[in-house]
Amino acid sequence: MTGRNIKFFFSAAWLVGIAAAFMWWIESGLEIAEIPDQLHAWLSEFGLFRAALIYVILYTIRPLILFPATALTVASGLIFGPWLGILFTIIGENASANIAFLIARWLGGNWINDRETGRLKEWDAKLRDNAMTTVLIMRLIYLPFDAVNYGCGMTSMRQRDYFVGTFFGIMPALVTFVLLGGAGAAGVENRLVLFGSALVFFVLGLVVAKLLRKDTPAEDTTA
Repeated sequence: MTGRNIKFFFSAAWLVGIAAAFMWWIESGLEIAEIPDQLHAWLSEFGLFRAALIYVILYTIRPLILFPATALTVASGLIFGPWLGILFTIIGENASANIAFLIARWLGGNWINDRETGRLKEWDAKLRDNAMTTVLIMRLIYLPFDAVNYGCGMTSMRQRDYFVGTFFGIMPALVTFVLLGGAGAAGVENRLVLFGSALVFFVLGLVVAKLLRKDTPAEDTTA
């Protein structure tokens, strides 16, 4: 079986899996807002180590069915508390982002190079030359998580640049949503502190993105 056939069958199976997961979700009647509480109830039955392992694995394979990343991030604060939640989400979210990047690179890494339009190749070259900062900004302005993962994988940027930009770029949003989840499990006093801290990190990400964009030529960060 040729590499192209393998990619075709993988893509077909992947689409079937996404469709099946979507149909299951529709039939379950589960609202997205209810997912963190459901995960909390389920993972709370396990010990800390097993629950953390299951959580990281779920986060890692999450992009295969396009499961909402934000729901898992909020759930970690509910399940593990703010500090352990941040630690486990850093592991799971980075693994998730890089798995999606590698899948896109494997399936469509030559997509831009195969196109003959000079403008598209010129954009790809500029993105590659400034990939780390571009990825960092896209994360800090809260662009859709999986769109960035898969989109970057189809460009010629180096994975090292993508990894570093993602690792630092996701931190404000990651901390924000974990703290919001942790606030749901905290006492009244801690809840106010966590809400306030979440707001600070949310705004911090936007401020840093604005400063980076000001110091970076506009053509290098144009998506």
